[in-house]
Amino acid sequence: MDLHVNILYDSITNTLKRRPSLNLKLFKSRNNSKEGKVRRHVPVGTGEYTVGCFDVMCDPSHSGSFFRLFYPTTKTDILKRDKQWPLWMPRKQYGQGLADFLGRNPKVFGKVFNWMGGDVYVPALWQGPICPSNNKFPVVIFSHGLGGNRTVNTTICCELASQGFIVAAVEHRDGSASMTYHLKENIDRNSVMEIDEDNSPRRHTIHRTHLYSENWIPYQRIEPLDDFQFRNKQVHHRAEECIKALDVLFALNNGDEVHNSMLGAHFNIKQFVNRLDLSRVSVMGHSFGGSTSLCTLSRDQRFKVGVVLDGWMHPLDEEIYKNVNQPVLMINMDTFQWKENVLQMFKFNKKDVEQKVITIKGTCHQSVTDFQFLVNKALGRILDVRYTLSPKIAIDVCNKAYLGFLWKHLNIPNKDLHREILYDDHDLVIQGTNVDLT
Repeated sequence: MDLHVNILYDSITNTLKRRPSLNLKLFKSRNNSKEGKVRRHVPVGTGEYTVGCFDVMCDPSHSGSFFRLFYPTTKTDILKRDKQWPLWMPRKQYGQGLADFLGRNPKVFGKVFNWMGGDVYVPALWQGPICPSNNKFPVVIFSHGLGGNRTVNTTICCELASQGFIVAAVEHRDGSASMTYHLKENIDRNSVMEIDEDNSPRRHTIHRTHLYSENWIPYQRIEPLDDFQFRNKQVHHRAEECIKALDVLFALNNGDEVHNSMLGAHFNIKQFVNRLDLSRVSVMGHSFGGSTSLCTLSRDQRFKVGVVLDGWMHPLDEEIYKNVNQPVLMINMDTFQWKENVLQMFKFNKKDVEQKVITIKGTCHQSVTDFQFLVNKALGRILDVRYTLSPKIAIDVCNKAYLGFLWKHLNIPNKDLHREILYDDHDLVIQGTNVDLT
């Protein structure tokens, strides 16, 4: 989600006022599924691999690591396995969180968001086995934007996994997610002990989730919205969460003990040992997640490449600009950017490494999120989650751009680098920006 997201719900409210009998079919085509009909879902990845996923919560405290892991799984016809798909919106609290993020009554308007996305599924096998092969898979850590969570960029995460990447979509706990949670351990029937921070008691042998209660963390609203000191502190916190997620993946790959509160005993976590190519690690993010990616690159040289999707640059300090020496691709959308923000992007211009900007025509800020796939064209324009370009085309151009860049700079052989998008004269791509910088 972005800084101008209040426009989204203002648009809904004004439309409802003008048309009290608004047909809710505008919001989505509900799938009152007949037997044999595939569940409603975000787009399936286009790569050669079927996708699996599960959630990881290591150290269930507020300071622990929480992400959704996407990865190549056993090859199958994913559309015939929809009973094994997880929900896109895992809990009703996430719909309430989106409403609260927009400054609306969570109990009332949360129902609208849950109605829009509550029956949408992720086309991935929940807790499926990792693909049986001798291949090691490169890694991407993904950071969501302001008001997002670990599922709002599922289309991109599934695409990456279908192309042979292992992707950790972090859910940030710095107050920038529309909603998230951590766990408190139930010690006995009369007391609950929170596992948190220094000197807090911990029981490392407990794995079963029913021994925990949930502590939900809503979006932290601040004024002004672009307070630099606050956002700069947040971006470093978020970068630290990306680094922690990578630490967990290193432990997973090494066969170290990883205590995941979200997995049952039946899942063999050891199958991931030596399956991650940790010499090929990238970081990627949308909006606030874009600046988080740049901060992460500046702090940890294990990250070799960065991709920024319609980035919000305001939270970055000068040290970050100085310390990013890795290749970076910034993919901007058509309608979101402004002069000051783009000028900050062009400060990443190291001569000995590729750091470049492209812009996709006909797109808006949400053209890299899943929201564009939840509504039809008419409501998509009203809500500012679609622009003139078809969502399928928009995400396809974006996917090809970042995949070509990752494959090039991670030295992954026998791949299409999509030079027509990254470097040539493509009908839908501007090399650089469409913003007047004079």
